[in-house]
Amino acid sequence: MSQRSFFTQLGLLSLGTALLIFLLGRLPRFQAYSLLSWASLAAFFALSVAMFFAGRSAAHSDNKNDFTNAVLGFTVGKMFLAIVAIFGYSSLAKPTDKLFIIPFFSIYLIYTIFETYFMMKLGRMKS
Repeated sequence: MSQRSFFTQLGLLSLGTALLIFLLGRLPRFQAYSLLSWASLAAFFALSVAMFFAGRSAAHSDNKNDFTNAVLGFTVGKMFLAIVAIFGYSSLAKPTDKLFIIPFFSIYLIYTIFETYFMMKLGRMKS
């Protein structure tokens, strides 16, 4: 996957996700969580960019275990950060209900699917 193709697809995905956040933010039950949603979008966007460059570098490495290590490292790291974000938000903001999880994990799922897609493409690249 070329860098241009990646950023084009990431941009389109991010615009679609931003539209979803905007529409969810218009619903009274989700308005209180719009800041968390926008912060999540920015964080997952940044993680995707970092994952692309690390994965591309690892895919070109002579040691093919580097690519597997990069994928596993980012996957576990992203899960850990998601758990920390959820518990942190819950502790600091003290939301009245648990609905904040829906937009957060929707964004998490959207970006995880995209990351799986582009990492599979990077994994098929020739050194």
